[in-house]
Amino acid sequence: MEKLIPTLIVALGGALGASGRFWVREYLPSITGSEFPFSTLVVNVTGCFLSGLVYMWLETSGTTWSSGKLLFFFVGFLGAFTTFSAFALDSLLLFQQQHIFKLMINIAGNCLLCLICVFVGGMVGARIGAH
Repeated sequence: MEKLIPTLIVALGGALGASGRFWVREYLPSITGSEFPFSTLVVNVTGCFLSGLVYMWLETSGTTWSSGKLLFFFVGFLGAFTTFSAFALDSLLLFQQQHIFKLMINIAGNCLLCLICVFVGGMVGARIGAH
């Protein structure tokens, strides 16, 4: 029961983030006139920018947010808007902590494994769908 309020806070942020991603996906192709997945790029870049901006603003300004605001924005909103922002923020933190080897593993692992998994998942899904 003690996790109910944080769960609801994350859920609300997630609903708004997912809705934002949906609207970008719906309207950006008509603006760009392209079949390239600019909407994914836009939400990933925007989410990463907002993640870095807000995190560093909080770190350097002395401003503090309640745990509820942090959960709402970082876990809920940005987590649903783009999970790439979480990866990018993790990478920033590793860089700040001068964990360069861990940073390289994080970058290589996320990029390579996710790309491999999306292709393998696509092949498996295609085989399942063909039967």
